[in-house]
Amino acid sequence: MKVIRMLAISGAMVAALVTGTAAPASADAFSSNAYGSVNFQSSGDYITLTHYTYDPYPGFYASYAEWYTDYGRTGICGDNIGGRIGCNEDVAEKRWITIRVCTRYGVFNQVTCGAWDTSRT
Repeated sequence: MKVIRMLAISGAMVAALVTGTAAPASADAFSSNAYGSVNFQSSGDYITLTHYTYDPYPGFYASYAEWYTDYGRTGICGDNIGGRIGCNEDVAEKRWITIRVCTRYGVFNQVTCGAWDTSRT
């Protein structure tokens, strides 16, 4: 009985390790700052930008995503003053994309950006 229980526990551990490493969660890139976040989903080349707070006054808080690829393409996704928007960028497969979120506040304040993160496309 003890041997059967040990085999069952070992089997469960192996199954957990295999399913845990098979998930492609690390293939997506993510960046955030205090005001927003951006996520790149490699399936569909989709960038999702979320701005955490809504500011109805033009020129105040707004977030955007900056991105570039390893083969020279660059772009910006959105200028979002609240909520979530998406951009469908058609980037080359089996290459690399690097993204980050940035937030500006007014004309005279510095832009606040999150860290760059890179993902396989």
